[in-house]
Amino acid sequence: MTIETKNDIIELLDNNIIEVLNDNNRLSSGKVIRRVSSTKNQQGQFAGFDNDGGLILINVIDMSSSDFTAEAGIIRPAKDDTLYCCTTSFSKNKKSAEAMEVLAAWPLYKKNPELHLPMETFFRSSFSPEYILYLKKNDMLDTVFIPLQQKLKIGRYVEVINWDNIRKEKFHEHLKALKPGEHITYIALIPQTTSYAPKFYSIGTKPHEVTHYSLRSEGFNFKPTHGGHIKADKNEKGIVYYVDAGSNFIGKGIKTKLETAESISKALKREYKDYIFIPLEGRGAFGTEQSY
Repeated sequence: MTIETKNDIIELLDNNIIEVLNDNNRLSSGKVIRRVSSTKNQQGQFAGFDNDGGLILINVIDMSSSDFTAEAGIIRPAKDDTLYCCTTSFSKNKKSAEAMEVLAAWPLYKKNPELHLPMETFFRSSFSPEYILYLKKNDMLDTVFIPLQQKLKIGRYVEVINWDNIRKEKFHEHLKALKPGEHITYIALIPQTTSYAPKFYSIGTKPHEVTHYSLRSEGFNFKPTHGGHIKADKNEKGIVYYVDAGSNFIGKGIKTKLETAESISKALKREYKDYIFIPLEGRGAFGTEQSY
């Protein structure tokens, strides 16, 4: 146990905010538990025992770093572990309203009214009212507000979505799913320069116009320059993918030149290096009977 942790525990004990837990049989669901050892300093709400006697905790926090570590976890106390539990809870506690005012005054609480319920639930499940007020008095509210931001992915920990990676992986899933003889329609943005990456999009075998409407509703929407078909086949090289750029909706259909399909195949190879793409002119990857 570090000096900082030891001092924190002593002060919490002296203020009757926590107490040593000597008998697990005294535990009831909802109790806030803290496990401290030379390597562990974890806190969470007790939810019950597993089949081997391990303590199931929800909203697990690493108290040393003030990090949210898990929605739920199981702790199995070792010999050098000491277990503590909060002496009170938010249920029928005169300090509850005062403690909840700490949350209500938080700027991110005011900014995110749709998250009030999960924020309040986290507050009540992770600390006692006296613990919250202790943290406020000692200017230590990061201990609760950092894990709360991490759990809900807000504030400093807002989740940055890489839409381009999502789009690229979705298209990859379509390629992987193709069996010999099967095809997909696609639309694509092929930049004039290699400084920018190409973009491919598909929703399966839907017509290109329908595919384009679908693209508009995606977070990674882009303006396509080409459309066509990709058909899987099997030869002496293994699985290969025939590629055309023969969309009538966004292209020249059966009049599409081979060099256009070659540029598409080259762009596909750049994005999906493990695949073999073979360009075909017109709508050669699927057939001239298609109206799209």
